[in-house]
Amino acid sequence: MTSAREAAEAEFRRFDVDGDGLLTADEIRRANEALGGQGASESEIEAFIKSADNDGDGTIGLEEFMGLVGHGRHEKA
Repeated sequence: MTSAREAAEAEFRRFDVDGDGLLTADEIRRANEALGGQGASESEIEAFIKSADNDGDGTIGLEEFMGLVGHGRHEKA
């Protein structure tokens, strides 16, 4: 059985197209587009990045990603 952390890490790696260990806004947008229009709006993507980017570097590292999605807060109610 896969833990929530393992599942979130797998999602992070799937979104991290260039494998550098950081998610850029472009990588998040591409992942959203892959959902075929069922994903987040542009404003939701921007809010996600802003809320996850704790160190202000403009990218989202694994721990920042885990801080949001690791607890299911990324899912719409």
